[in-house]
Amino acid sequence: MFSPEILLTLNIQQQLFTDPRRIALLKAIEQTGSLSQAAKQIGVSYKTAWDAINEINKLAPNPFLITAIGGKNGGGTKLSPYAVRFIQLYDLLTQLQQNAFNILSDDKVPLDDILKATARLSLQTSARNQLYGTVKQIHTSDVAGFITVLLSDNQTELTAYITQPSIGRLKLSTDKTVLLLIKAPLIEWVNTKENANENLLSVTVEKITTDEKWSEIAFSLSSGIVLYASKLAKEVEQAALTVGKQTKLCINPQHIIVATLV
Repeated sequence: MFSPEILLTLNIQQQLFTDPRRIALLKAIEQTGSLSQAAKQIGVSYKTAWDAINEINKLAPNPFLITAIGGKNGGGTKLSPYAVRFIQLYDLLTQLQQNAFNILSDDKVPLDDILKATARLSLQTSARNQLYGTVKQIHTSDVAGFITVLLSDNQTELTAYITQPSIGRLKLSTDKTVLLLIKAPLIEWVNTKENANENLLSVTVEKITTDEKWSEIAFSLSSGIVLYASKLAKEVEQAALTVGKQTKLCINPQHIIVATLV
């Protein structure tokens, strides 16, 4: 199994700022409240520990250590709030690096698109349908409007409702990659003329999974994209849906959540 040891090292002005050993020292200081005890805990000399902390403090924009000298409760050393937050960020970056190698063997994860890769690295949502695409048109007023997104199959277009503030906050523009999230219960099949103003998709029923109350239906577009709908089992029975049957789905533009990297 390919499992490299990933060691995150940060340099500032071509000088070592932090690495795993220095992070371990900082964590030991926070745990023991003493630089000398922290040095012993990680197996380095007091001078080595002192020099490392001194270099960190020189390079950091804010002090990393808060030192109390003598006093009623005795002296001691602890991390500053800035240092605590920095360590949290360091641990997050280390985890992201590990996750990056974890997706290396998954051929379904494209590594040429930062949004798709990042979503698989760190984004988990309850939305059953997660569709990637690029923005092709933006039609909005001062308050809200719609964007048209061409999905990754380069055939299917979906229209999503979005407010003007959200367009600005997401920095949306034509050809920007976006992720569309749609919860399965919000996908309907066409049964009335009221669906005419919504996204209409021709699909084939691929699979139906049913328990006593609920059913999940997998629908495929001709391009191969799969959409999932979740309905009461009796609704599926009433609609006479069976594997292989062709039908049309409708998706309300207001039921589509737009996500991207800014």
